[in-house]
Amino acid sequence: MMFRRGYASVVIAAVAATLASTTAFNLQGPAAFISPNNVAPKKNLAFSNTALLSTLEASDVTTSVTTSVEDYVKGRGGNLAIKKVLIANNGMAATKSIMSMRQWAYMELGDEKAIEFVAMASPEDINANAEFVRLADSYVEVPGGSNKNNYANVDLIVKLAVEQGVDAVWPGWGHASENPQLPTNLAKNGIKFIGPTAPVMSVLGDKIAANILAQTAKVPSIPWSGSFGGPDDGPLVAELTDEGTIPDETFAKGTTKTVEEAIEAARRIGYENGIMVKASEGGGGKGIRFVDNEKDLENAYIQVSNEVVGSPIFIMQLCKNARHLEVQIVGDEHGNAIALSGRDCSTQRRFQKIFEEGPPSIAKPETFKEMQRAAQRLTQTIGYVGAGTVEYLYNAATDDFFFLELNPRLQVEHPVTEGISGVNLPATQLQVAMGIPLYNIPEIRRFYGRKDLYGTSKIDFMEEWYEDVDCHVIAARITAENPDEGFKPTSGTIERIKFQSTPSVWGYFSVGPNGGIHEYADSQFGHLFAKGATREQARKQLILALKEIEVRGEIRTTVEYLVQLLETKEFVENTIDTAWLDGLIQEKSVGIEMPDHLTVTAAAIFKAVKHVKDQTAEVIESFVKGQVSTSGITDINSFSTEIAYKDVKYPFEAERLANDIYRLTVGGNTIEVRVIENLDGSLLATFGGETHKIFGMEEPLGLRLVLDGVTILMPYIFDPSELRTDVTGKVVRYLQDNGGQVNVGEPFVEVEAMKMIMPLKATESGKITHNLSPGTVISAGDLLASLELKDPSKVKKIINFDGTLDVAESDLGIEPKETVSTILAGFAGEPEEAIQKAFEDISDIEAASTYATEILNEFTRVEYMFDGKLKDDVVRDMAKANAKSLGVVISENQAHMSLATRNRLVLSTIRQIELFGSRFNSAAISEDLEAAMKAVSALGQKTYGELALSADSILRSSKSAPFVDRVAELKDTLLDSSTDLVQISKSSTLSAGVDLLTSLFGNDDEKINKAALKRNVACDFTFQFSDVEAADAVDRLGRLCIVPTLENFKDDLLESLIDSPKSLAISPPSDEELDIDRLESAIIGQTETLTALGIRNVNVVIPHEKADPYYYTFPQCEGFRENPMRRNMRPTFHHLLELSRLQDNFDVDRIPAIGKNAQVYVGVEKTAKPARGGPPQVVFLRSISNSAGMVTQSGARRILQQGLDELERAQSNPKVNSQSSSRIFLHSLRELEGVTPEQVGENFVQLMGILKSELAPRLLKLRVDEIEVKVRIQSTGSDGEAVNQSVRLVASSIGGEWLKSAIYLEEPDPVTGVGERYCLVDPDSDDGEQMCVVDSYGGSNVVQIKRAIARRVGSTYAYDFLGLLEVGLISEWQKYVKETDNQVDIPASLWSAKEFVEDANGDIALGSRMIGTNKIGMLAWLLNMKTPEYPEGREIVLISNDVTVQSGSFGVEEDEFFYAASKYARENGIPRLYISCNAGARIGLVDELKSKINIKFVDETSPAKGFEYLYLKDEDYNALPEGTVIANKVSEGWAISDVIGTNHGIGVENLQGSGKIAGETSAAYDEIFTLSYVTGRSVGIGAYLVRLGQRVIQMKQGPIILTGFSALNKLLGRSVYNSQDQLGGPQIMHPNGVSHEIVDDDQQGVASMLNWLSFVPKKVGSLAGVRDCADPIDRKVDWRPTPTPYDPRLMMAGEGSDLGFFDKGSFKEYLSGWGKSVVIGRGRLGGIPFGAIAVETRQVEQVIPADPADPNSREAILPQAGQVLYPDSSYKVAQAINDFKKEGLPIMIFANWRGFSGGSRDMAGEILKFGAMIVDALREYEHPVYMYLPPHGELRGGSWVVVDPTINADKMEMYADPDSRGGILEPAGISEIKFRSPDQVKMMHRLDDQLQMLDAELESDFEDSKKETEKLIKSREEALKGVYMSAATEFCDLHDKTGRMKAKGVIKQAVSWEDSRTFFYYRAKRRMYEDNFIDQMKAIDASISREAGLETLQSLYSGDFDDNESVATFYEEDTDKVNDKIGEMKIESIKAKMDVLKNELDNM
Repeated sequence: MMFRRGYASVVIAAVAATLASTTAFNLQGPAAFISPNNVAPKKNLAFSNTALLSTLEASDVTTSVTTSVEDYVKGRGGNLAIKKVLIANNGMAATKSIMSMRQWAYMELGDEKAIEFVAMASPEDINANAEFVRLADSYVEVPGGSNKNNYANVDLIVKLAVEQGVDAVWPGWGHASENPQLPTNLAKNGIKFIGPTAPVMSVLGDKIAANILAQTAKVPSIPWSGSFGGPDDGPLVAELTDEGTIPDETFAKGTTKTVEEAIEAARRIGYENGIMVKASEGGGGKGIRFVDNEKDLENAYIQVSNEVVGSPIFIMQLCKNARHLEVQIVGDEHGNAIALSGRDCSTQRRFQKIFEEGPPSIAKPETFKEMQRAAQRLTQTIGYVGAGTVEYLYNAATDDFFFLELNPRLQVEHPVTEGISGVNLPATQLQVAMGIPLYNIPEIRRFYGRKDLYGTSKIDFMEEWYEDVDCHVIAARITAENPDEGFKPTSGTIERIKFQSTPSVWGYFSVGPNGGIHEYADSQFGHLFAKGATREQARKQLILALKEIEVRGEIRTTVEYLVQLLETKEFVENTIDTAWLDGLIQEKSVGIEMPDHLTVTAAAIFKAVKHVKDQTAEVIESFVKGQVSTSGITDINSFSTEIAYKDVKYPFEAERLANDIYRLTVGGNTIEVRVIENLDGSLLATFGGETHKIFGMEEPLGLRLVLDGVTILMPYIFDPSELRTDVTGKVVRYLQDNGGQVNVGEPFVEVEAMKMIMPLKATESGKITHNLSPGTVISAGDLLASLELKDPSKVKKIINFDGTLDVAESDLGIEPKETVSTILAGFAGEPEEAIQKAFEDISDIEAASTYATEILNEFTRVEYMFDGKLKDDVVRDMAKANAKSLGVVISENQAHMSLATRNRLVLSTIRQIELFGSRFNSAAISEDLEAAMKAVSALGQKTYGELALSADSILRSSKSAPFVDRVAELKDTLLDSSTDLVQISKSSTLSAGVDLLTSLFGNDDEKINKAALKRNVACDFTFQFSDVEAADAVDRLGRLCIVPTLENFKDDLLESLIDSPKSLAISPPSDEELDIDRLESAIIGQTETLTALGIRNVNVVIPHEKADPYYYTFPQCEGFRENPMRRNMRPTFHHLLELSRLQDNFDVDRIPAIGKNAQVYVGVEKTAKPARGGPPQVVFLRSISNSAGMVTQSGARRILQQGLDELERAQSNPKVNSQSSSRIFLHSLRELEGVTPEQVGENFVQLMGILKSELAPRLLKLRVDEIEVKVRIQSTGSDGEAVNQSVRLVASSIGGEWLKSAIYLEEPDPVTGVGERYCLVDPDSDDGEQMCVVDSYGGSNVVQIKRAIARRVGSTYAYDFLGLLEVGLISEWQKYVKETDNQVDIPASLWSAKEFVEDANGDIALGSRMIGTNKIGMLAWLLNMKTPEYPEGREIVLISNDVTVQSGSFGVEEDEFFYAASKYARENGIPRLYISCNAGARIGLVDELKSKINIKFVDETSPAKGFEYLYLKDEDYNALPEGTVIANKVSEGWAISDVIGTNHGIGVENLQGSGKIAGETSAAYDEIFTLSYVTGRSVGIGAYLVRLGQRVIQMKQGPIILTGFSALNKLLGRSVYNSQDQLGGPQIMHPNGVSHEIVDDDQQGVASMLNWLSFVPKKVGSLAGVRDCADPIDRKVDWRPTPTPYDPRLMMAGEGSDLGFFDKGSFKEYLSGWGKSVVIGRGRLGGIPFGAIAVETRQVEQVIPADPADPNSREAILPQAGQVLYPDSSYKVAQAINDFKKEGLPIMIFANWRGFSGGSRDMAGEILKFGAMIVDALREYEHPVYMYLPPHGELRGGSWVVVDPTINADKMEMYADPDSRGGILEPAGISEIKFRSPDQVKMMHRLDDQLQMLDAELESDFEDSKKETEKLIKSREEALKGVYMSAATEFCDLHDKTGRMKAKGVIKQAVSWEDSRTFFYYRAKRRMYEDNFIDQMKAIDASISREAGLETLQSLYSGDFDDNESVATFYEEDTDKVNDKIGEMKIESIKAKMDVLKNELDNM
């Protein structure tokens, strides 16, 4: 197949530019070397655009005319116009030829398209983006593989040439260029070969024939295999044949056909100078080997024969110290031969040229002129036509030269000749092929000094000489070779080639960007040419160009190495020879050494950047697929990378500090580097005070690093026993037998790469095993062979680096604000330091506020996306919102995942905000900053706690009046004569000025000073305990002393003790820094005096400017040491808050509180017993209140809410853990009057019941386990005097029951005021005895420990659920009372619970026991609840795991207990609730064996070899109980074959039990109502139990899983899942239909269970529980369905004031996450519970999440149309019907389906199976099912079939709104089938007057006018088409209306939507009674049918039996009448049965 290609105009433009000046080079064209000096006028020279010649020196060229090829050939004396050329080559040759000939065509003919080029292109070249393919006009794809399939395939070339109709074929070099068959076969087809004739090619192109010919011509030859065998055994000479070729006989004598002949020839020549083994058809370094011994000769001969298959081989002596010089010759068809100077190609590597230069400056001019004349004579003598090269070896020392060979083709280095001669050689070849004489070619004439370039005068080239060359050109080959590995070829892609031409350098390349070098291509892909006036100038220009060139890709290049060669002394001085480079390579004396540590660091930078890019791409790809795991983001910013270099391993730790900044750490060294990635992929890395350019490429064998232009290969660490290839190609042969020995450095295999055969050497010695077979294609890195190492100890050891990196330290100069931004973005950093530095530079409060606002806003912007949400959901939503910029998702998650560091940053910012007042003399907070801080304080999760607290604290402080204003107000109060200072001291606002008073101590105004002192003393230091009788009370005295300074504190203290106070307060008057130790020492020094005076406390108060004072307390009971707990606490607070009670059993730590009168402490239990997660923790809230309303409901609620607010803040404190218990203590200072303790206690119990109900969610969330209130009641003492009675009101869960209320009377110590005893007030006690306790806050009891365990797993202690249920029941009643406008009263004793306990026989029975004493992890209760539906009470079995016993796992005992409790529920037909919180089936081991087992190793000295068995020693075995193990006697003791154990319940027996309870649960679902609530977690069998129970309520933090995520990760071998929620959280279980409802917490879960129960009959078979309803049953249904899609939930529940079908507020949806095209729920109609099924009319989506375990899985989003049943929604309908059945509910199905989905996806998704399940469920349904087609609803096709009432005629009824439809297809579809266009046309003609008239005209018209009439008819039909189509559709629709459905009996009745509520209420009520009566009749006589039962009932009723309301009223009011009738039927039935039995008896 041929593809047309356009030619880039940029190339054409450049062609003209190449002639710009005599010295200019240009990147684009090879004729850059042409010097248009002395350009003569040319009449027919034409250009298509004269502007291109604006810089040409030929200013006389003014025409713009094109010349045809034919005219040019004719004008130049040629004979063949060649206009289409096939390029039979690829790579460099093809590229150069097209460029050169196009240039010539444009410059000479004025038309670059004058010659059309057809290229041959292999698949490999096409895929490699080869440049020549782009340049050609068209290309033909040829077979791939080696060149014998394509470019060397003569038959293929000829075939293509013929097919493409070309005039000529250009062969280039290599491939078929020297195959005589090509010109021969082309000639046969009349196609010109651009080169010599076949005979000449044969004789001169062959190196053997050429040498024979040279010897014949007396040209000196080097000794070779043809130096003997001629006349007198002298050199071979040739008598040419008639065809002009060497006779075969003579030719054969010069070859060596076998290895033996080669050895013989070499012996005759001698090995002294070395021997060359050469293939006569080789070239370009291929088919040539050097040897210096016989052994190597054997291998070399085979390699050469494999490399150039079929070529004759000859042997030649190496000419040492020789230079390789060439003469470029051209011959024409007219017998002319010229020499275009020559080239020096002495720089060779393995006989492959590296540099070429010209003219050769090493040879003497006369000698080189003779070499050229000899070449001309040789060429002319044999009639050579075309371009060729005569090669010589030249000895500079002797000035001798020897003929080497004649290449009958153009050579790759020919542009050197073009550069010095100005002759375009490919164009010259073309012109010669056209038959143009050499002397008529303009460029040749110019070279020979002719002024008339376009003249036709002859030139005698053998006599005349060309003009002197005045320049020098040096060329460098750019090859895909690795100079570090002996110039091995490499292959792979090339991303880009960067080369910028200069005025003196030009280059061209055979591949373009994004191209490549394939394994079949030549390794050379580029050529650079530098020109200068001298050799030295050219050399320097080439060096500069090479330093600038950049090649990116998978290949290696020689560029850097070439630079080093050009700079060597030998090259500069031109003293090289052909062996020079091989010597350098062998000695490895040329190369660039970069510092090791710089190299290693650069490599680490490259790998780090690459890791970030790769990992980022991987994460983005996962988001694209719908994956939501963010675990991969962590690895983007923090990871390890390893660099191995020179036997040292550098394990770097990398961390990103910003998008472009990395911190690398290795061996204690840290380097920070800033990296900028250029557009070309290179990196600019700044570190160590320098900037380096880095590029790298990961290769199979190592990292190829380009550092500052130097290429370094850093090999990977490989196993030395593995021999791998570093090239791509194929295996030719192994050099040792499989299993043979190979020595280090010895070749072990030969491989072919880039058409070259090369040996690979063994890296170690050993026994070799071949891994591949000859012919196998290999890639770099493939394993070729394995070695069994001869000496493993000689393998190099890789050591870890632990020294100091030799990289200078430097500062990247990162601005502090930049660091802050990067930390906010989620990068690593030191937040405190960054914030400190960032704010240091800000000098005004506006800028500081703005900057702080920016920080806080950016923080909250990110965190608000995550706060309180499931992370998976957040990520999923983010990915959808940013589908085109998923990097944003990574950025946001990266920031959030660094929350700990970002929290520290924001905390530091908040601390800076606190300092604004002192820094800027203004504490004012701007509006923006205030809003930002409010946003921070509003963050709800625990992780933000400290931030929220800090922000909130500052906001609260900012709202307070300024300190100065408050002090001024206090002064005014104190100076006011009407102020009652004593009354102020009793004020409820204790903080109103107490702390401010200290600022007035020592005030200049003596009156203020005294007032302040008096106020303070009256408040704090003079008092009696009011709850102690006067006779026992003692006065507490104190003294307040003002001291000027603490400097003389010791003396001041002595002076203040003179008047013997009992308590001492000292207040220095200024803000003085306090030395606590010195102060404490001074006080302790007066201990004796203080004790003698009876002083109990010394308080020191230090005023603090513009803030609260500092308080320090030194109590006597602690030896007058300062008590840190009382620090900054007013002296009386410690007593009022009873803080001493906390310290007995807890280590307490005070944390900030909001209220001035509240304090919060974290208490850690004092215990020596280790506990998981640390010792138990309690949060103590202590508060005082002077409020009078504390015992009222509103006051109690307010104060408790305030306490809970304090606890809420405390939960945010990082010191508080998530399992801590909370205890609230409220001390009311206001005395209560006129009440008794019993009355207060009774009021407290009622209040707690209400508050528990209202505040249960918060109480649970905050883990409040005790609420203690201390109140004082005014009473009378024994002396008749007034005294306060202290009463303790306690609601505590400590004993087990949740917040159980109790009331205690307190008996205080008369001296200390501390309570000594607390006596229980029990109003029900008969004897009046009191139980008294001595109380201190005890440590954790069993219940508290268990409660903490349950909280740890995210659940509630099982026994506490009883309290929650009770609270939930109260709440349900309160809601019901509110709904019914308080028309009912809440019954007394709503709740009771009896526990099932194990008896002695292992059975269960109702009993009681202490909470927490259960021994197994399963609990059950029989609950009796009085509900609004059943105020008389109903029974329920509640089963719960106890997660505090062995993690709630299922053992045999647990299984048996569960089974028995569930069975009890089934047998009694009562609902069964199951609270699931467990760890799955229990696993265990026989632990006592662990310390006894022994191991029998295979080899005791080498345990790694494995073991045979485990065994027990005799004594251990004999000590075991019988049956513990099954063992066999062995010499060591007893080998264990089976472990049995003596404990039942550690293994497979637990699975048996799991199976048992699974079956029981399945049976329970079938027989009774089952409901499961999942909290904490449900694992394994626990997960199956909840599913088998079908109805599931799941808490958000309650995953339902089979296996834990960590276990799955281990199984998968990688970190896939990061939480249990990913496996079974709500986001999984709700959308898949396992979970019916999701709740936030356990209280909500309990409320949902109770709500669900309210729809369920109390027993199986009972009538449904009907609630009284305030929503009138006779009201209209306001919300009406619309014809357009709508939300069906509104139809059932209503919207706003437009009420729906069900009672207001009663509808609740379930299974909302699954099968979204159907809505399932439960509601009430007039109080009657219903199951409801409605149809979604809008399009919804089914989301199938991606599996994180499968990186290739994708999230699938499947759209589902409205009103269509899909597999999931069909299953959902069937599931719901089955659920409703067990709940005894009638069903309301709002049928609105257009049919089933029938696409291939849904058919494969089992739509038929799930649709059939609906039929199965309805057929078995035992309760009424009402199908109702709502307004605009439709029921069609298969969807009608599955709900048709005939499925279950006794229970199912169908109704329809008048605006609904029913039918098989939709009207539009019916009309397409049954009322098609022809029918519609008939109706038109029947009804339309115009058509009738036209029809009549048509019948009477003449033939010539009929056509016109037919057109009019057609036009009229088109005009009527729309309306008649509508009419047809309407006609079809009339068949589907309600009237027809009723007439056909498929519906029972038409019911309007507005009246549907009333109708179905009475219908349901009637059937409820009716079905119950008929069921009773059937129980008497099973043969009674429903029809018979109805006849019986109808016989009892005299009214209209079709009137549902009347009949229902009759059933309700005359139930006795019906029951009497049923009783009669029962009597008759019994009598009949007795008669039957009597007859049977009589007949016996």
